[in-house]
Amino acid sequence: MSHVAPRSPLAYRKVPARRRRTSLLVPASPQELGMNSYRILLLANICHGLVAVALFLESLTILEDQLRSFERWHLVFLVALLLNGCVLLLQSARQRVRTWPVLVAPVLVALAVVTLPLAWTGQAPPQDPWVEPFILLAACATVVVWSLELAVAYLTSVTVLYVLVMVRTAATPDIMDVLFDATSRIAFGVVLVVLISFVLRGGKNADQVYADAIAQELQLTRSRSQAEEQERLDRLIHDNVMAALLDAGRATGPVQRRTRELAQRALDVLVFEERRAQGKGTTMVHTLLDDLLESLSPWRNRVRFNSITPYIRPPGEPRPLIPVETAQALVQAITEAVSNSARHSGTDVTFVTMDGGACPPSAINPEGFYLRFQVVDRGRGFQPRSIDSRRLGVRVSILGSVRQVGGDVEVDSAPGRGTSVTILWPRDARP
Repeated sequence: MSHVAPRSPLAYRKVPARRRRTSLLVPASPQELGMNSYRILLLANICHGLVAVALFLESLTILEDQLRSFERWHLVFLVALLLNGCVLLLQSARQRVRTWPVLVAPVLVALAVVTLPLAWTGQAPPQDPWVEPFILLAACATVVVWSLELAVAYLTSVTVLYVLVMVRTAATPDIMDVLFDATSRIAFGVVLVVLISFVLRGGKNADQVYADAIAQELQLTRSRSQAEEQERLDRLIHDNVMAALLDAGRATGPVQRRTRELAQRALDVLVFEERRAQGKGTTMVHTLLDDLLESLSPWRNRVRFNSITPYIRPPGEPRPLIPVETAQALVQAITEAVSNSARHSGTDVTFVTMDGGACPPSAINPEGFYLRFQVVDRGRGFQPRSIDSRRLGVRVSILGSVRQVGGDVEVDSAPGRGTSVTILWPRDARP
């Protein structure tokens, strides 16, 4: 059993792994839905509210005729639909997207159709009841809240029920006209909900393309950083070699000490470059921290970073070194974890913590210290057992890269409870 020094008394505030409140009552955010999907849903809510108010005003012209055929209490559903549309307009004016007002409309319309036979007074209605145009609006709301399949099923079932009610309440119903009317309504409604489904899917695809563009930009940033580092080393070698040659050409007799120093600098850089190419290069821990902050710059607005790294060595002694390939693997894994949190967690804050301490030295860790990173969010979470089949980013960029350099990764997540990714290097240093 490995033993390590006690942790620093400074500790970051733990994020409670509690179940999130239901999303039906909580306003959705652009970070959770995606910017394009959020705008589409906000526009859909505005259109829903405006259409509901317009249909209410249109129904006022037929209420006098309807009151002779249906009881007054049935108008409760009409008033409820009007209030629901006003709530949608109010929420849209406040730039908020909520799910429950959109979900209420299909329920109210279905109840209004079901209770039509109960409210019938026995007299045939002179024209179609007020609920007829609301069926199409409810089907459009269903495709926004649920899915295309459920919207089509809802439209078909409610329309068929409505037609059966009208056949019963009509004085002399014409079966062929009724069937043609029902078929045309269902066909028109299916086309409309399919179009709405395509628009919603287009918004989701646009958000996914945007997230992929951010990931590619991050990869380009890494490539540019590596190219700049290589250019800096090449320039350093060139400058020192040319300066040594210039000094040697000016001096007569034995080689000057300045010339030998410049030549030795160039040789040292070449040795470092060779060690790095062979995977033997090292870097300091504070340099690793700087590289990590730079790699997380695309998410600077959402990341809450906290470094609690006590003195691995007493002040005054050389700082601990870490292999370059290990540092790159750790930075890549943490960046991928933050990227996954930004794309899939549904929250706008991700907590990143770095700490470390002393531990017994080992073959891959002769310096005798450990590093530990935690990436925590309180988002929607996922099933860890799905890592091998679906979460390729977690399996390859996080688990694979860290374990390849002798580290270990622990993923703690569950649906509705958030995600915590703990990265430890080396794996035998258990704090």
